[in-house]
Amino acid sequence: MSWLNWCTHVHILYSEVGCMYQGKRGEVVGQESCIKCFKENNIACNGTFCLDTYKADAVLLKASASLHSLTDPYSEETSKVNISSRLHLYTQAILDITFVEENRLVDEDFPDEYSLRKVKELIQVLSEPEVLVKETNLHKKLQKVTLDVDVLECLHWRRGALLYMYCHTVRGREDWLLRNRRTLQQCLKDGVNYLLKMLNSRSPVHLNDDVSFQDLSTAALLSTGIFSDIHVLALMYCGEMCYWGLKYCHEENKKGPPSAVGSNTESCDRSTFNMREFQETGEKVLEKYVCVCEGSLKGQGWNIENAKNILQCLKKKQNLTITV
Repeated sequence: MSWLNWCTHVHILYSEVGCMYQGKRGEVVGQESCIKCFKENNIACNGTFCLDTYKADAVLLKASASLHSLTDPYSEETSKVNISSRLHLYTQAILDITFVEENRLVDEDFPDEYSLRKVKELIQVLSEPEVLVKETNLHKKLQKVTLDVDVLECLHWRRGALLYMYCHTVRGREDWLLRNRRTLQQCLKDGVNYLLKMLNSRSPVHLNDDVSFQDLSTAALLSTGIFSDIHVLALMYCGEMCYWGLKYCHEENKKGPPSAVGSNTESCDRSTFNMREFQETGEKVLEKYVCVCEGSLKGQGWNIENAKNILQCLKKKQNLTITV
């Protein structure tokens, strides 16, 4: 990947920060410097950067500042450039920008007219850091780069949680479901895969004589791979999506594979993720969720009734009619 291609990625994203709220009242930010950068790289620019005046302001300003720091002239003298630090800033900007867009979709209740297209776009954008890492590491002259494990976890979580919220919303629309059952199936498959990747991003802490903890509950959580509340929530989200896959999509599994939600991104193993795996994966993650919530997290407000109901349903392998 040449530095011009990298710079193109940065400038396109920088443009989108302003275009997200184009035409709304706001503050013009970084207009002259941005136009200059776009002209230098022959990239189209509308010349206007309007930021929303409400809650999105702080997030977008932060993203804009990160991207602006990346628009300095690039050189082929790669030894003088800290690729990892630039990649970190770029990834953080992506997380900030997509956060605003995701919340807007949720606030608007995922409108039928465009929400699926927007979800696909967000999934693709959130996959760009991993794509850039792979492309960069293909070139022997460039220093090898990686994403920190906490960043990878966040990228996987954000994609999985976005698909969870989308599926949670559209599954209740009977007309939509009749027309788009295969789309729902693919969204569920991709969402489950992203959440499983998030849960498996780091290894559990192996407790031995060299590792000591004053809090035994914390030690128990770390030894099972639970490092935060988000990990616990991911278990429940994953289990629910597996249940929805069995409930709504079992007939669609007899047909050919649907297209991926996020095109041009890393592909999940869709050929082998069948209905049986929905069931087995759902049982596994929900059993872990219940075990953790009844054990180390007991009394801390985690609801397990819904998880137990779904587990009972999955184990019976029939009558997928409970309301969740």
